[in-house]
Amino acid sequence: MKISHPCPLPSSKVLYLFGILSLLAVSLTTGCSGFHRAWENQAALTSTEDEGLSGLWAGKWESEKNGHHGTLRCLITQTGNQQYQAWYHAKYLKWFSYAYKVDMEAHLTEPNLITFQGKADLGFLAGGTYAYQGQVSNHVFQATYRAKSDHGVFHMQRHIP
Repeated sequence: MKISHPCPLPSSKVLYLFGILSLLAVSLTTGCSGFHRAWENQAALTSTEDEGLSGLWAGKWESEKNGHHGTLRCLITQTGNQQYQAWYHAKYLKWFSYAYKVDMEAHLTEPNLITFQGKADLGFLAGGTYAYQGQVSNHVFQATYRAKSDHGVFHMQRHIP
């Protein structure tokens, strides 16, 4: 006589899928609270006189491959001569968010035009390595991004709290 357990153990496929989904959930929510805290701290220091690339930026992102889009905020800090770090916080489907950092190199190419480029590996689940390039002029931030499976645009303006 075979005795069956009333609550059978999940198969290895189910456990694997659960593991992948858990990893995805953790990786896509990590860093958001740190970003919000840094954003608020910078907002307290920001003035209407801010120029250049450093500071707070807010706007939207859009994939040109599949049409996905959402809100986008960015905190940019200068880390060295022509070196910056952009800390992005992107929203997708209004409730799904992801924060990540990109090291960038920037150059003043005209009196009121800054160009920049950078790369960041966001991990396998987020699409791998993304390359960014763009420009800032008159408080308007425009950039493109490209990865193996996606490409799109960022449009932002300087955020004045």
